[in-house]
Amino acid sequence: MTYAANLPFHQYVWVDTQFCSQGMASGWEEAIWFGLSSVPHRAWGCTVMLRCGAVYRNLPLHALAHDALGFGVEWGIGDAQRWDCFGYSFQPIRYDYLRELDVDAWIAKRKVWLPGHYVFTAEPYEDSYSLDPSQTKSHNFIALDNGRYTCVPNNNILWKESSFVKPDGKPSWLRVQTQTWHAEEPGFDEVVKEDSA
Repeated sequence: MTYAANLPFHQYVWVDTQFCSQGMASGWEEAIWFGLSSVPHRAWGCTVMLRCGAVYRNLPLHALAHDALGFGVEWGIGDAQRWDCFGYSFQPIRYDYLRELDVDAWIAKRKVWLPGHYVFTAEPYEDSYSLDPSQTKSHNFIALDNGRYTCVPNNNILWKESSFVKPDGKPSWLRVQTQTWHAEEPGFDEVVKEDSA
């Protein structure tokens, strides 16, 4: 069981102090976002080091801004995250091929595509959703141009990779994966014996 993990690399962020003061403070505090936690049916929990030296855990993603532009942006949990966490086990990874690529991210709550760039992905595993091909999702963390973050699945992103992608919009023929494949079929051991080299 994972529960908590390092980000692939830390992020310099700002934290809305209302989230770590129970509303007693307002404004934004500089921080370093370095950890992530996952509890089933809850939002991702962000772990940060505040400028004062305190480590604060389980901040929701909508409590963070990566740029001062985000200070004035109304940003709720539904804007920052499409799906709750599936389980405790996940692996954060920054895919080299996607590193720093620009994207358009679908913010379902607002029914709008917003521009941004890829930061990293959290890949859940060992839970019922991830084992079902029609339910499994990659949780892609995107730094939006509005100064805020969002976390959306692959079907809510259009990637901008100028050497390969033709910007024609999302094709209507794409469908959810519903199958699994298995290499070991009946008669497998008859073809290659266990004692053969």
